[in-house]
Parts: sequence; structure tokens; C-alpha cells
Amino acid sequence: MQLKHIPTGLVLKVQEHRSRSQNRKLARQMLAERLDLMEKGKESRVAVVGEVKRKKKSSATKKSKRKYRLLEEEKANEGRPKDNFEESADESGAESAKGSV
Repeated sequence: MQLKHIPTGLVLKVQEHRSRSQNRKLARQMLAERLDLMEKGKESRVAVVGEVKRKKKSSATKKSKRKYRLLEEEKANEGRPKDNFEESADESGAESAKGSV
């Protein structure tokens, strides 16, 4: 389906479905969105919706990165035997100090 907006010369070619009527409907929607974007710029409905989606996606990506970073830190902390060793070293140091007094 090819649709042309005569005043602007904008041409759209759509072939999403086998049905001509569905393709025509989709082409008209896409043409209306593009004309709105050309006319209103950043204040158009398409631009506003796109900005909201972009913000949600970036926020979800940041959340995912934070989540996996925390999981990695927890795994790294679980595998450390140093904490147990340091505690036992403190206890033995305390006993040796008591014995010398």
C-alpha cells in the first residue's frame, strides 16, 4: 500500500498485513503521526509518548544494572573467608594480651 500526502509530498509504503484495508488503515495512522510530528515538533503526541518510553527504558536499564551489581557484591562478600580470619585474629590477639598481663 502506498499513500501520498499531496500538500507535503510525503509518501508512505506499508505492507504489514496481507489485507489491503488493514495496510491502508495503518498507513493513514502513520501518515497522521508524521504530519503531527512535522507540524508540532517536540510538542506532538508522538514525540511526547516517545520521550516517556525512552525515560522508562533508561530507568529500567539503570535499575537492572543496580540489581545485578548488588547481586555480584553479595556473592563476592559471601565467598570471602577473610572476615572469619580477621575475627579469629582479633580474638587471639586479645588472649595474648591477657596472658602477658
